[in-house]
Amino acid sequence: MSNTAVLWIRDGVLVDRMHINPVAFAFAVWVFSSAQRRTKTSLEDLINFGFEKSGLSCADKMQLYNSEREDILIDVEKAASYYNVLASEAASGAKYFTGAIEVLQDLQTAGVQNFITSAVEQDVLDTWGENLQGRMIARYLTEILGKRPNFSKGRDHFDYVWRVLNKPKIYYVADATAEIQTAKEYAQDYNITAIGFGNVITVDQVLAAVKLVSRALTACGIDRVPFPMAVQQIHVDGAKVTLPTAQEIETTLCKAGAESVISGTRETIMHNLRGYFDEHSMAQKRASL
Repeated sequence: MSNTAVLWIRDGVLVDRMHINPVAFAFAVWVFSSAQRRTKTSLEDLINFGFEKSGLSCADKMQLYNSEREDILIDVEKAASYYNVLASEAASGAKYFTGAIEVLQDLQTAGVQNFITSAVEQDVLDTWGENLQGRMIARYLTEILGKRPNFSKGRDHFDYVWRVLNKPKIYYVADATAEIQTAKEYAQDYNITAIGFGNVITVDQVLAAVKLVSRALTACGIDRVPFPMAVQQIHVDGAKVTLPTAQEIETTLCKAGAESVISGTRETIMHNLRGYFDEHSMAQKRASL
């Protein structure tokens, strides 16, 4: 696969932690908003909103919640900073999807340049890249691209890879509708093929994430937040958590502009993605004959 780049979403495509991030978002909003301001919401509503706005930065999600639902956060910047700490702590034990590391390695061996593209702040990603989880894949990555001043996930990252690699073919593997829509918008400008990653998240996973984030609240220091909740009293009603089915995910990603949607379980989805890349590698070879 000559002059080819693959841009990967870290959370939800490489690392199985997309059940954790929306829960951490909900808790960060909750402990940074007073009861007097949040009269029309609940933890379940915030979790659902976090899933709905997947692909955006935490700060953007918080600002959207203030403008679209209820103006409950006064200091978005501090709440978003706390989210970064909370989500990192809660996801410290998250695992890569089965086979993800091997796929990165094999693509690199085939000459592909692997990039992580993320809406997370660059310094947070740099710290992650140096911890055990990040080091597991560092040798197979060309670069980790995060949010910097005037440099964000989307067009900025596409343009950077396009210029650095001298107009490569770009594959973008993403699980969020917003990410696929952005890839479609710039597909012609940067020769992008969007691949939808159709991982299905269950209510049981979300409830497991609630336990992880609850423990992380204590570990991160509940006294650091202005409106701490009693951790022992945290309860999320799984019946009020709204999650899409596998068919709904595939339909939504296709409508957003994904050329293909790869589906499967945590154990099989990377194997299926490998099959996609193998097929397209062979197609390239046939085209060059």
